[in-house]
Amino acid sequence: MNRLPKCKHHKKKFIPKYKFQTHCLSDDECIKAFNEFVKSEKEKQRVKQWQKEKKAIKESLKTKSDFEKELQILINTIVRLIDKGSFCHSTKKPLNDKFDAGHVFSVGGNPTIRFNLFNIYAQSVYANQYLSGDQINFLAVLSEVYGIEHKEYVLSLKSRYNLIKLSQEDLKDKIKIARQIVKELQKADLTYSAKIRLELRKKYNERLGIYG
Repeated sequence: MNRLPKCKHHKKKFIPKYKFQTHCLSDDECIKAFNEFVKSEKEKQRVKQWQKEKKAIKESLKTKSDFEKELQILINTIVRLIDKGSFCHSTKKPLNDKFDAGHVFSVGGNPTIRFNLFNIYAQSVYANQYLSGDQINFLAVLSEVYGIEHKEYVLSLKSRYNLIKLSQEDLKDKIKIARQIVKELQKADLTYSAKIRLELRKKYNERLGIYG
C-alpha cells in the first residue's frame, strides 16, 4: 500500500488527486504556498539550465593552450598523490601540507616532456619556485633515492621523445583519463615506497598514452 504524502504547507498527510502532488490545496493559503513553490522550482531549473549552457559556452571557447594547462594541472595532481608523504626531491626534507609538483626539465624549455611523470616529482614550494627547480640537487636526490640508472633515464628524456603533437580532441581524451587516475589515487589515499612510486609513474604514463 502506498504511503500518503505530507503536504509541504500544512505538514499533514493527505489523499492526493494526482501523481506527485506536493500540496493538499485544501485552502487559499495552501494554494498560494503551492504557487510559490512552483515558481521557486522553475527558478531552480532555469538557473540549472543556465549553468549548464554557460559551462558548454565556456568549454567551446577554450583554446588548445587552455586544455594543455588543464591537463598539466591534473598531471601535477597525480604526482602529488603518488609522492605525498615522501619528501622534497631537492632537499630530502619532509614536505609541508602545500608542496609543488616540480619538473626536472622545465615546461617552457622542454614542452615535449611536460606531461611525462618521470620528469615530475614532489618538491617544496621554495625549491621549485624560488630556486628555479634547484636542478643540480634535484638530480642528486633522484640518483640517491632511485638509483643512478634512474637518474640517467630521466636525463635521457629530453632526447628520447620527438615533439608531441596533441590535438584539442587528444587533450580532451587525456584529461578524462587523468581525471579518472586522480579519483583512483584519492580513493586509495596511500603513502607509497620509492619503488612503488616509480612503478605508478610507469603505469600511469602508459595509461595516459602520451609517451609510447
